[in-house]
Amino acid sequence: MRREQILCAAADMFLAQPYEAVNMEGLAEIIGVTKPALYRYFRGKEVLFLALFEEELARLKQAFEALGQPEDLGLVVAQKFAAQPLYCRLSAILHIVLERDLTYDEALAFKLSLKQHIAEIGQSLSDTLQTAELSSVYEKLMQAQQALIGVWHMTHPAGAVEKVLERKELALFNQDFETVLAAHLNAILRP
Repeated sequence: MRREQILCAAADMFLAQPYEAVNMEGLAEIIGVTKPALYRYFRGKEVLFLALFEEELARLKQAFEALGQPEDLGLVVAQKFAAQPLYCRLSAILHIVLERDLTYDEALAFKLSLKQHIAEIGQSLSDTLQTAELSSVYEKLMQAQQALIGVWHMTHPAGAVEKVLERKELALFNQDFETVLAAHLNAILRP
């Protein structure tokens, strides 16, 4: 129960703050435990991040299992991603911030788990695409993830750029995440 409480509070922190601002001391304070008590559950912020990411992947897998045969697959998949902003945010920072601070064993365990999730999501997507060629489906999933990361960054500017984009003459840079992602996904997921 305590682990879930930690993950829930950490999810809120990762959604509301830049990765660099999230720290174990602040998390311990929010939960009402000591920092050493928190470290009994998670070695550090990186391992906590991975646990959150894996939970979000499990939710995403459930969403893909319920895809069916939608007419506009790209839009439906974009909606599934948009419904999980924590997954999107964590994905956007996974490769640029997190993976560099893992031990070999942590990185290996994470990538093996990720591979299993991709296989499960890929199977659901192959049913939707009505293809048995899983290597092609995995490639499409990797491209979809890459599109998600890029679109997330482009549609969620931070700091001064966020303020600059409030200017009327820069409106072309204000894009809707779900709409732009759907366009990319329609191109990627085309049979």
